[in-house]
Amino acid sequence: MKIYPYMNGSKSAKALAEGLGIKVLFREGKRVKGHTIINWGCSNIERDIGDDVLNEPGCVIRASNKLNTFKAFSEDGVPTVEWTTDQEIANGWLRDGSNVVARKKLTGHSGEGIVIFEAEKYNEERLIEAPLYTKYTKKKDEYRIHVFQGEILFQQRKARKKEVPDEEVNWQVRNLAGGFIFANDGVDAPEECKHAAIAAVQALRLDFGAADIGFKDGAAVVYEVNTACGLQGKNLEAYVNKFREFL
Repeated sequence: MKIYPYMNGSKSAKALAEGLGIKVLFREGKRVKGHTIINWGCSNIERDIGDDVLNEPGCVIRASNKLNTFKAFSEDGVPTVEWTTDQEIANGWLRDGSNVVARKKLTGHSGEGIVIFEAEKYNEERLIEAPLYTKYTKKKDEYRIHVFQGEILFQQRKARKKEVPDEEVNWQVRNLAGGFIFANDGVDAPEECKHAAIAAVQALRLDFGAADIGFKDGAAVVYEVNTACGLQGKNLEAYVNKFREFL
């Protein structure tokens, strides 16, 4: 088994390889023969890696593009946010009192390319042009649930970083820049979230992935599935153990 990374120097790919005692392939090189390849988030394979691949590149392409992800979720009945590519429909959401998230980049990560329009500040001005709009859905909690071939691998909850001042916390986009970290200890997500995570990874035809899920009042919504998530500590250990078991 070897790892093919989304970029040379990927820290998470390196950490996983060290834990497993295997090699990370350079993105360029000769044909790889006789190995199972862990495709770590790469949609553009630059060398012949054979046919025995966990997370086929075409599936990673689908997962890395927000619009294609939502289409796959809709086709398979995966619970997700309301979305549209129609600017007029999104303007209607604002007029009706719902906040709207405009996504200027379909392949952005960590909140990249997101602009949030608040309904209470709506003044009949049109939204910016964007390839995708989603209706903002309030959440009580947000989880990252890791799935491997139909089974829950590890669970994390996005938790507020205590040292971040109140005025700097972004409760709408819960990432590191918004004052949040991942809590690992004793996390047991609601069953609705677990089912949604498995369904989301399967809808994208992935072998493994980390689903980001919002939860409120008994309802789960899947935002995306990561195919090269950050690995350290307990979630790294979980991935190492699962791939060892697979071997």
